[in-house]
Amino acid sequence: MITEDWAPYNYLEDGVLKGFSVEVVQHIIDRLNLKISIEVYPSMRTTLMLGSVPGTMMITMLRTPERETKYKWIGPLGDGHIYFYKKGDSPLEIASLDDARKVKLIGCRHAGLVLNTLKSAGFANLDPTSTDGESVYKKLLLGRCDLAISDTPLGVKHILKKLNMPASALVQTPVKLVGAPLYIACSTDIADQDIALWQKTLDGLKASGVFAALQKKYSE
Repeated sequence: MITEDWAPYNYLEDGVLKGFSVEVVQHIIDRLNLKISIEVYPSMRTTLMLGSVPGTMMITMLRTPERETKYKWIGPLGDGHIYFYKKGDSPLEIASLDDARKVKLIGCRHAGLVLNTLKSAGFANLDPTSTDGESVYKKLLLGRCDLAISDTPLGVKHILKKLNMPASALVQTPVKLVGAPLYIACSTDIADQDIALWQKTLDGLKASGVFAALQKKYSE
């Protein structure tokens, strides 16, 4: 089981791996009486490992049509909608992708699905120099870009809380770039019966109320 730093789903805090997806997976591992550690790697490496290292599972991944046949899936763990954000006091009116294309600069991560989607959509006004979501939104808060896009609304809420900033410091625009559910992604060599067992155990967590309790914990 591998993961990347993507709060609040999976992230390191003072050297300890935490997060909603991390806790869900740990519950599944415990219920199945397995001995599996979760290892943290840079985002690009996790994707490479998922496609090349046999028997690999990864949290947390957006299940997009382009990825559908590349992996096997266990989930969903939640919604992974990703929107453009503007600074709380910004006068910008952003109602479409065209509006976003017209601003001077958009902050985003240096690699990954969001950057690839932006490039495919013809965006040429990007600052893709940040290595994590926190630095993306810090740039926006400091006025170094006009818009920022990197994380889900839950992720942005987590970042603002970490920065001791009020929720009103950033405004979510109605423009969504990515809309896909969040899943555990698995390498295709893993047996279907094992995928089904993990799925059944996840469904059991949802039926028991454990899943909902974790959702509440990470949305507060």
